[in-house]
Amino acid sequence: MRKLFILFLIFVYGNIEAQEFKIDSTKYERFKIEYGMLIPLGNLKEKFETSHEIGFWYRTRIAHNDLLDIGFNLNLPSSPKRFNYYGKDSIFRVKTKGLNGMFGFRMNKLYKLNQNIALEWRSSIGYHFFIFDDLENRLYDKKNPPSQAEIDKQIEEDRKNNVIRTKNTYSKALSSLYLGQGFTLNYKQIGLQCNYNFTPYNWFSKKIDGHFGNSSLSISTFYKF
Repeated sequence: MRKLFILFLIFVYGNIEAQEFKIDSTKYERFKIEYGMLIPLGNLKEKFETSHEIGFWYRTRIAHNDLLDIGFNLNLPSSPKRFNYYGKDSIFRVKTKGLNGMFGFRMNKLYKLNQNIALEWRSSIGYHFFIFDDLENRLYDKKNPPSQAEIDKQIEEDRKNNVIRTKNTYSKALSSLYLGQGFTLNYKQIGLQCNYNFTPYNWFSKKIDGHFGNSSLSISTFYKF
C-alpha cells in the first residue's frame, strides 16, 4: 500500500515539474469541510446501513487549473451487522466497530459555468480501513487468562523498560486500496457532491468472504474557506 502512495506522489510531482504553465493569481479556498451520508451498495449493505460521513481536505492548484486535494473522510457505521471472519481454526461472527474511513488524494478537473457556479470532476486514490471487533483474541484471552505471577512479571518488565501498557480494545482493521470517481457542483463557497467508492477488502485479506462487498456511494454538502 505504501508503494502505491509513493508512486502516486511521484506521478503528481512529475506532472507538475514537466509542464510549463502560467501561475493563476486568482484567490481560491484552501480548505474544505464535508458532511453527508455514506450509502453501502451490494453485499456491503449486509455489513451496515446508511451512515453519517464527515471529511476534511486541503486543496492546492496545479497545472491547467486542476486542483489536488489531500485529506480524509470518516464514517460511523449505523446498525452494524455481523459477518464471517476466518481465524486460525474457527469462523467468528464479528461486526464493525468504531470509525471507518479513508485518507488519500483527489484530482479535480474544474469547469467554470459562470462567475459563481463551477463543476468539478473528481478522481480519488487512497487507503481505506474498516475496523471490527477482534472476537478471536477476545475469546482466547477469556479462555486463557494470565496467572497473577505472569501479570506481576509483566508489570515489573514494563517498569524496568519504562513501558506504559494500554488496555487491549480488541479491535482489528481490514485494509484496502481506495478508488473513487465523482462530481461536485459549486456555488461560491458551498455545494453538493456525489462520489462512487470502490474498496476491495477481499483483495487484501483471505480472512473474509470473497463476496464481502466493495462498493458505496457518498452524497454530501460542503463548505470551502
